[in-house]
Amino acid sequence: MGVFTVLSMIPWDKIFKYSPIIVEAGEKIFNSVNKYFGSYSKEGKKSHKVSMEQLNKRITLLEQNELEQADLIEKIAVQINELSIAAKIISNRTLLALSISSLSLVISLVLLVIRFVR
Repeated sequence: MGVFTVLSMIPWDKIFKYSPIIVEAGEKIFNSVNKYFGSYSKEGKKSHKVSMEQLNKRITLLEQNELEQADLIEKIAVQINELSIAAKIISNRTLLALSISSLSLVISLVLLVIRFVR
């Protein structure tokens, strides 16, 4: 597959159409992050220094957040597993009920035919 073939598969018209919106959203995200973590100039220079203690607090906060997210994901996985097991049990019970009702229908029809034949 050539480079031009690959490049022709990319929807350039949509990329150019939505790029201003993407840039604007990126700026909003950048500004909101700067409000929380401190402001930076456009050149990437800090306007004020962050102490090591503040960085350690932020890292600790991020680590705690990651642990909480991992715990939450584990709980969600357990719940999804339990839902899957419950759905399988319900499926088996439904199949059993359908089989019993089908068998009952067949027996009823056989008895009905026997009654009319006699």
